[in-house]
Amino acid sequence: MAHQRVMRDSDGKVPHLHLTEDDVARYVLLPGPPERARIAASLFDEAEEKVFSREYLTFTGSYKGVPVSVMSTGMGCFSAITAVEELAAIGADTFIRIGSCATFQEAIQLGDNIIGSGCIRDEGCTLEYAPLSFPAIPDLDVLLALIDSAKKAGATYHTGVVRTCENFYLRGRSPKLNEQYARLGAVALDMELSAIFIAATDLGKRAGGILTVGSNLVTGENRYKGQRLQEFDAGEKKMVRIALDAICSLDSEET
Repeated sequence: MAHQRVMRDSDGKVPHLHLTEDDVARYVLLPGPPERARIAASLFDEAEEKVFSREYLTFTGSYKGVPVSVMSTGMGCFSAITAVEELAAIGADTFIRIGSCATFQEAIQLGDNIIGSGCIRDEGCTLEYAPLSFPAIPDLDVLLALIDSAKKAGATYHTGVVRTCENFYLRGRSPKLNEQYARLGAVALDMELSAIFIAATDLGKRAGGILTVGSNLVTGENRYKGQRLQEFDAGEKKMVRIALDAICSLDSEET
């Protein structure tokens, strides 16, 4: 039975995603941009575009026989939380963010993958769910499945704490904060992961996250400058495969 905290339109669809229970699988990949949703769907065995509403582009299909969906969430925590809330209302219970990030660590290269073991909640959206003293962490089974999948894929990956901060341009104006997080061993900076972790925790659902490094805050390398584009593209596709294979592993443990 769907939980009642999410509204429904007169046709039974959730209001922002414009989807019903028949449109999504229990396992959902959550990229930011619609373009990455299309990349992910192209790696499914079969995929059908369901709806493109606001920033939310949704495909549902299967991968190695397991039903799976992918939905873009746009930029920032609010839109990501709205996606998780409405997806949970229509039957999804396992969420994996497949995103891009910057890194605090000089040795981490563009195109490497990062699996988040927890998040620094440097955003305001999740304060409505829990005080800042409450940690944003992934579901352990999802985390371990992602790590195992990355190992089997032979990926260059790193695990660690991710800082979630919604102001894209502020990151370049906070060198002392970046240095502090780097000393503490934080590996990445993104814009949505803490929101997905906290919303899933509040809903009693599972979440994890894997990211592809698109810039290095120490060296200044950045894919938006046209640097290491081939490495980033290869890492992005590997990230999607890792997430999909992790879903297959989770599903096999439950059947």
